[in-house]
Amino acid sequence: MKAFYLLLSLCFLSCGKVKQIDTSDIKEIMRNSKVKRVTEKQLLEKVSEIGEGMSTQLNGDYRVECQQVYAIDEHQVELYNASLVQPGTDVKGQLLEAYKYGIENGQHVSANIQKFNDTLYIYSFPLRKEAYLKAVCGNDFALVMISRAVVVKQL
Repeated sequence: MKAFYLLLSLCFLSCGKVKQIDTSDIKEIMRNSKVKRVTEKQLLEKVSEIGEGMSTQLNGDYRVECQQVYAIDEHQVELYNASLVQPGTDVKGQLLEAYKYGIENGQHVSANIQKFNDTLYIYSFPLRKEAYLKAVCGNDFALVMISRAVVVKQL
């Protein structure tokens, strides 16, 4: 009987030394990685909002060194001169060709959203005549590559 009580007390003593693990970091990661149900309409509205913001920024007095590609707010922005555009067969090539045709023929060219693939949207817009990037750098329009993952995180 004494052996039983000794064994029982040893079990209680060994159970009392369980180390507690701080799980607050893991809980934060799990909270941030919850599955979100997002509709195509919500995605397009957010892409439009991001694209319009980028258009406002680039059509303003956005003074940077002239180059063709910029990384702005997690998005790749490509600038094009209509006279230098080479036609292509993919969605991006067709979009470039449409802008080139519209600009060269004096047609009104407006902003546009295209789904490039399952993970990327392209927001395109013409640059205003007064825009620094058009006046100084000679660019006619811009394409903003917007990642679906970045859009979903912002919703």
